Amino acid sequence: MPEQIIIEDYNPDWPKMFEAERDNIFKALENRVSIEHIGSTAVPGLAAKPIIDIMIGLNHLEKAKKCIRPLEQIGYEYIPSYEIIIPERRYFCKSLFDKETFHLHMVEYGSDFWLRHI
Repeated sequence: MPEQIIIEDYNPDWPKMFEAERDNIFKALENRVSIEHIGSTAVPGLAAKPIIDIMIGLNHLEKAKKCIRPLEQIGYEYIPSYEIIIPERRYFCKSLFDKETFHLHMVEYGSDFWLRHI
């Protein structure tokens, strides 16, 4: 049976949740990246799945390898199998209280993926 998708009314805490998580990521990655809030939770007033999408822009995607361990140390799970579908992205997720809360998309800054999602 497919997993049920839940859409919630806009939550004014979503931007605050992003900002707090962005700060955690900056600390873990030593400010080496650009970090943006993307997706439906980034749009004020829009109902959305209650999962914060975060995009990290790197100068070169090969730098992503050095980010995996620090992100794992702050609770992210790296899912390399998704690279078969979208090879220009490195994907991570993080759950809080047994609920997926953050999806992290790591791409090259200025790439087509970056521009489409900004």
